[in-house]
Amino acid sequence: MAEKNAFHEIYVRAAGAVAFVAIVDAKGDEGIGSAFHIGNGVFVTARHVVDGVTIKEVATTKSAHLTEEAGGKVAPPRRLEIVDGPYFGLDGLDVAVFRVDLGATPLPAITVSQHTDYSLGENDLVLSDVLVVGYPPIPFTTVPTQVVTLGQVNAVVRVRHSPALHFIASVMARGGFSGGVALDQSGVALALVTESLGQGDMPVETGYMSLLSIEPALDLAAEKFGFSPHGSYPGRYSDTLFAVKFSRPSDRSLSSFIYDAGLYVYDDDRDVFVEIDCADEALLAEAVAMFNAITPLTRHDVDGSVLYTPVENPSAELLLEAGEAVAAFIERSGYKMMAVERSQWQLKSKW
Repeated sequence: MAEKNAFHEIYVRAAGAVAFVAIVDAKGDEGIGSAFHIGNGVFVTARHVVDGVTIKEVATTKSAHLTEEAGGKVAPPRRLEIVDGPYFGLDGLDVAVFRVDLGATPLPAITVSQHTDYSLGENDLVLSDVLVVGYPPIPFTTVPTQVVTLGQVNAVVRVRHSPALHFIASVMARGGFSGGVALDQSGVALALVTESLGQGDMPVETGYMSLLSIEPALDLAAEKFGFSPHGSYPGRYSDTLFAVKFSRPSDRSLSSFIYDAGLYVYDDDRDVFVEIDCADEALLAEAVAMFNAITPLTRHDVDGSVLYTPVENPSAELLLEAGEAVAAFIERSGYKMMAVERSQWQLKSKW
């Protein structure tokens, strides 16, 4: 009972930040999806909810419980006007962001997780409880009704049509949940609902509910709106300047979390170090030489590991250039990029 009460409190805080998106498609058929507010009027949704359609209405249906800083009041549901966007994710990512005009009335914002695909291991988040909020249509109801349900993350998977991690949830997939939010036990957005994974023309409800990791949504919001979850520079905070993991498809690994090569560049504005790993010693030597040619490195053997530190004090841009060059070289050598993380705050001058 205590766990349900905790999730109930999380839901009450988040409910007013989740909106429905009413659309009309090219055939004239009406539909509905979901979206959620992450701050500064910026909403996240699934690309397929808003791409190629006419957006009729965006509105909340639950009272908004405002923080003490925002007056501590309860604000009624409201209709919202999109003033910028929607913008879409690239590389097959089913994510979109848009910004609405909030006027003088604040709207609760859902905190976004700053995890990355690079940071997640094969068993991370499995069996974690999640709260999924959205607007699947309920027959015979007179207005769009927000639906909330508890579930678990049953698997963390990679799918053929998207470069980002997906979480398989125990919640029944239903049309209208798309673009909705999946919250963890602290009320943080781990993912957004994107699709039902099924075979052929099987009904949506018989497929697996697929949740897209929130990472690309945060990246897109930072790129298009300068969005920051911490109040300063755009994007997440991380001392990881650039990191990437590779697998070699020819090895036919039985797990998509087994990696055959990797590159990690750490830079916290004080300390800088580089790790380059590869089972192929010849390829490893070429990768180190390529990085060294762009910015010279000193090798350090530490407790069985090899670390490199720059000889001089290269800029974050130069370190990133070297990392990108090595990553491209490893890809050209027949490896597949499985997970990548790029800094946002060290390169804030580019925003």
